[in-house]
Amino acid sequence: MVEVLARPENMPKLDASLAALVKIDQAGFLEPFALLNRADKEIAQDYAPYRSAHRDVLYRYFDEYVVPKAPSQ
Repeated sequence: MVEVLARPENMPKLDASLAALVKIDQAGFLEPFALLNRADKEIAQDYAPYRSAHRDVLYRYFDEYVVPKAPSQ
C-alpha cells in the first residue's frame, strides 16, 4: 500500500522538498542522503563504516543528485 502511495503520479500535492526526498528514497539513496545531508552527531559516526561497505552507492548518489551531469544542449 505504501509503495502505491509513493508513486510520483499519486503525489501531486506534496511539497517539492518532500517529493524530492521520496524520489531519492525510490532511487535507493536515502542512506547516503541522511549521512551526507542530514547527519547529526550520532549519524555522522556511521559514515566511515557505511563508506567502506557502500562506496559505489555514495559515488552514484553524488553523480545523480549532488553534482548531476549538465543537461545536453
